[in-house]
Amino acid sequence: MKRFLTSLSLGLALAAMSAPALAHSTVKGTVPVSGSILPGSPPEIVINFNQEARLTSLVVAEPGKPERKLDFMPGGASTSFMAHDPKLSIGRNEIKWKALSKDGHPIEGTIIIVIKPGATPTTPPVQHEEHKDH
Repeated sequence: MKRFLTSLSLGLALAAMSAPALAHSTVKGTVPVSGSILPGSPPEIVINFNQEARLTSLVVAEPGKPERKLDFMPGGASTSFMAHDPKLSIGRNEIKWKALSKDGHPIEGTIIIVIKPGATPTTPPVQHEEHKDH
């Protein structure tokens, strides 16, 4: 019995130590923050991850229009990605992103930015952006 408990304890300790290595990359934050209301299109959109990821897709969905791809930098693995001059339209803009986390699992999420001319810029409290693992 003592041998069983020792083996069990060792197994649990090893599992606990390897858990951080199995964690998926997640978004730490974006600029602008999802849910922001702005008077005009921001000069750039930034997505920051907690660890290196590889952004594979960044598109804007606007009501009544086809999705539009955004160019982003860098093109390889990084913790921060930037799309310059996204030219967001008046109204609700849904920026959809897809990435591969450091461990190779696909992840995706959405950033909502509303463009309302004449609006005083409002930013909701910082929170984790919507994202889901596959």
